[in-house]
Amino acid sequence: MNKKMTFESALERLNEIVEQLESGEKPLDESLKLFEEGSALASFCYKKLSVAEQKIKTVTEQEEKKDGQN
Repeated sequence: MNKKMTFESALERLNEIVEQLESGEKPLDESLKLFEEGSALASFCYKKLSVAEQKIKTVTEQEEKKDGQN
């Protein structure tokens, strides 16, 4: 997986993989490779979302502290 991959591009690729797997047209070996790639992409997206969530919490807490001091 590309280290410069964005959340959006990872999610787009993950959607493509899901569509391919759901079609049932791929042979087993290829389906397994797609599943592995999809699992890695899902993990990447989860980590990105977790980091974003933590940043939002931090900013929100800082804003609440500023509002409480005024």
